[in-house]
Amino acid sequence: MKRILVALLALMIAIPTMAQSGFGDYYDCRLAAHRKAGMPTGALVWMGDSITEQGWWDFLTKEQKMVNRGIGGDNTRGMLARLPEIVEASPRKIFLMAGVNDLSGNRPVEEVVANVRKMLEMIREQAPACEIYLQSVITPNNEVLAYAYIKNKQHLMRQLNEQYKALCDEGLATWVDLRPILENDEGELREELTKDGIHFHPEAYILWTDYLKKMKYLRK
Repeated sequence: MKRILVALLALMIAIPTMAQSGFGDYYDCRLAAHRKAGMPTGALVWMGDSITEQGWWDFLTKEQKMVNRGIGGDNTRGMLARLPEIVEASPRKIFLMAGVNDLSGNRPVEEVVANVRKMLEMIREQAPACEIYLQSVITPNNEVLAYAYIKNKQHLMRQLNEQYKALCDEGLATWVDLRPILENDEGELREELTKDGIHFHPEAYILWTDYLKKMKYLRK
């Protein structure tokens, strides 16, 4: 019996706390992995959902201390919850893309913008030297979209981007409008750049990072 109790105690200690955040098992798994990897001081951080997570930023940017903190399925509430650990390490730059999962989950635009405002204000207050880049959300392509629950929300995406730009006009971040390079004339993600209507092919990431380099937000 004593051996069994010892074994159970060891197992409880060895297994990281999972499914405790309220944001789902995948969120908790990725967050545990991020914590295990650690956060270097003065890093360049990519913050977002699956679109960010799937980016091969090391290869594309050649930046030193580059950290990918995208989590598939994450929304602005989840990002706000995990941001303090990132800010604590005094990042030198944060590239934030957020909001599509909120809208697909029928969260109101006002709530999403309020969460992003809290994130921007937290970064500015706790890491004042950090350069913040708030990137536009990209409207999914309805014609090839594989997920019905995200369809027909173009107007909400436009509203969200308008309010994000307004936050940047207040001086909370630098506005990065990726729509002209990634969207078609209908204001949706270009079909040749997507595999399922919302996630990106590698070509889209190349266009994205080339634009950031052109604007001198990233080094050449």
